[in-house]
Amino acid sequence: MTAPADVARTGVRRVLALTLGLNVATSVSKIVVGKLTGSLAMVADGYHSLLDGANNVIGLVVAGLAYAPPDRGHPYGHRKFETAATLAIGIALLGLASHLVSEAFSGVAHSRLPAVGGWNWAVMGATLCINLFVTSYEAREGRRLSSTYLLADAAHTRSDIYVTLGVAASFAGSQAGLTWVDGVVTLAIAAFIAVLAVRILVGSFNTLTDRAAIPPDAIEVVVLGIPGVRECGEIRTRGGPGSVWVDLVVRVDGDTSLRAAHDVADRIEVALMQAHAEIVDVVVHLEPA
Repeated sequence: MTAPADVARTGVRRVLALTLGLNVATSVSKIVVGKLTGSLAMVADGYHSLLDGANNVIGLVVAGLAYAPPDRGHPYGHRKFETAATLAIGIALLGLASHLVSEAFSGVAHSRLPAVGGWNWAVMGATLCINLFVTSYEAREGRRLSSTYLLADAAHTRSDIYVTLGVAASFAGSQAGLTWVDGVVTLAIAAFIAVLAVRILVGSFNTLTDRAAIPPDAIEVVVLGIPGVRECGEIRTRGGPGSVWVDLVVRVDGDTSLRAAHDVADRIEVALMQAHAEIVDVVVHLEPA
């Protein structure tokens, strides 16, 4: 069930504040140790985690706006502020991927061999544990709070797990004397980030361009099960997870009284919201059959 706005806002802020602290700690550790040992892949992973922290800061700011109640300027509410911030995550990821590609080619060209030691392995091991926790925690809370931002950030953090494993592989290659491994792993990290960025951008674009949020057939099945409904059509949905608006035309018996027809509309609204917890508003246009 969709969480009330005040509960969702408080919950999102709590999650983001905790993950911000963890992301900053891991990113600083990886960047410092990576630079000291010359590990390009580790530094790249550190910047990736630093971007996680920046996303958390954006989320904390947005959480104060996205869950504000509807007003004259935004009669449909402010949830698309969250979608816009999610879009920013995707754009930032693409920029990071581009930077990593450039760094990787530079590293391969100069045949640098990192001085991998115990600190590298210790930091990456701790990072893996933290990322597993953050990914699970954010995804669970994102579903509970119906927060597209938390779900997107959880997907981003999930990429860190694979990135961390890739960095560990680069450590093994470097210790074996393979100078090209560090740059190749960095390229792989960049490709992974780029794919994730495209997925996030497509999802945000669909929400911002009002792509249908629920298949019309799923709405029609529920509406036709309401006593008094003869037909329904012109079904339109828009929004994103946790905030979907529905408009539809319903035909009832032409001899039905205004009050009875209004009761049918009320039953439709209740039934749809029970069947689809993400629906926040239903507009029923009644016509005689």
